[in-house]
Amino acid sequence: MNQILNKIKNQASGFFVRFISPSTTRNLLVLYAILVVPFFVYHESHLPWHYVLVLCLVSLFVGLLITYISLYIIQLYWRETFHPLIEIGVLILFIFALWLADVLIFEAGTVFLFIFVIIAFFIRILQLTEYARLLLAFCLIASNAFISFKALQGAEVLSAYLLFKNKYQIEEKNLNNWVITNEKEHWNEELQFGFTLPEGMFFYKPDDLTLENKTGVGQIAGLLSFSDHDAERYPFVRIFYFPDYVGFQKDQAIQEFSEFLKIQVSKGDIEDLQEIQQKEIEEFILVSKFWTFYDLLRPRYSKTGFMIIDTNNHDKLLLHITENLEKGEIHESVIREFLASIRFRN
Repeated sequence: MNQILNKIKNQASGFFVRFISPSTTRNLLVLYAILVVPFFVYHESHLPWHYVLVLCLVSLFVGLLITYISLYIIQLYWRETFHPLIEIGVLILFIFALWLADVLIFEAGTVFLFIFVIIAFFIRILQLTEYARLLLAFCLIASNAFISFKALQGAEVLSAYLLFKNKYQIEEKNLNNWVITNEKEHWNEELQFGFTLPEGMFFYKPDDLTLENKTGVGQIAGLLSFSDHDAERYPFVRIFYFPDYVGFQKDQAIQEFSEFLKIQVSKGDIEDLQEIQQKEIEEFILVSKFWTFYDLLRPRYSKTGFMIIDTNNHDKLLLHITENLEKGEIHESVIREFLASIRFRN
C-alpha cells in the first residue's frame, strides 16, 4: 500500500515539476481554455447567444487569471517549500472559495474543512515536503474551480435579470414605500395596492432582494416568503409592476413567463413541467396560468404560475406564485389568505 501511495505521490509531484515551468505555462492556460469553454457554453445554452458569449468571456477571464496566479504561486512554493506567508494566503483563499460556493453552510462542508486543516497541520509539523506541495496545489486548483464557477453563476444571474428587464421600456418607480401597520397590514400608495400578511410569512421590499430574486417579468415591487432569510422558500409570492402605458396583455404574460420557466428547466433547477387548468375564485384576477413541476433543488412536486390583476391606477400587477401542491385545493392556505386580503383602497 505504501509503495502505491509513494508511486502516486512521485508521479503527481513530477507532473507539477514538468508543467509549472515558464515554457509550458502558456500551454496550460490554452489547455484550460479548451477544457472549460465547452462546459460554459453547455451550462448557459438556455440563454441567447450574445449572453452566452459575454458569460463565457467573463468566466474565462476570471479562470485564466486565477490559473496563472496559481501556477506562479506553485512555482514559488516549489522553490521555497513551507513558506508561511504562501501557506496562510492559500489557506485563506481556499476557505474563501468554499464559503463563496456555499460549501460551508452544510455541516458536511464544515467537517471537511476541519479535517482538512488537521491534515495540513500534521503535514506541516512533520515537514512532509512532497505532500505539502501537492496539498497546496490541490487548494489552488479547487479554489480556481469554485471561484470560476461562482463568477459564471453571478454573470448568469445578472444576464437573466437584464434579459427580462430590458424587454419593456418601463420607467422604474420607487416601490419601497410600503406602509406597514400592526406588522400585518401592508399598503403601497404608488401602486394603490395592499394586503394582509398571512401568519408565518415574511415580506421583503425590493431593496431587500438580490438580483436573482428580482429576475422576472416587470419591475419587482415586493416578495412574500415563508422564510425570514430565504426569499424564495415557498410558498412565496413575487409582485411585479407594469405601468398602464406598457399595455401588458395575457398573451405577453404567458409567453414571458413560459420563457422564464424554460430557463429554470435548462438550468437544471426544475423538471417535468406540466401545464394545468384551474379556475380562480377572486373576481379581480384578470388571468392566471399555472404549471406543476418537480423541484430538483428542493426535491418535491410543486406548483408555479402567475396572476394578473388591475389596480385603481389601471396599472397591472403580476403575481408570481410558487407553492406546494395541496390535494383538493386551488392554493395553499397562506396563499388563499393572501389573495382574500388583497385590497385596492387604503
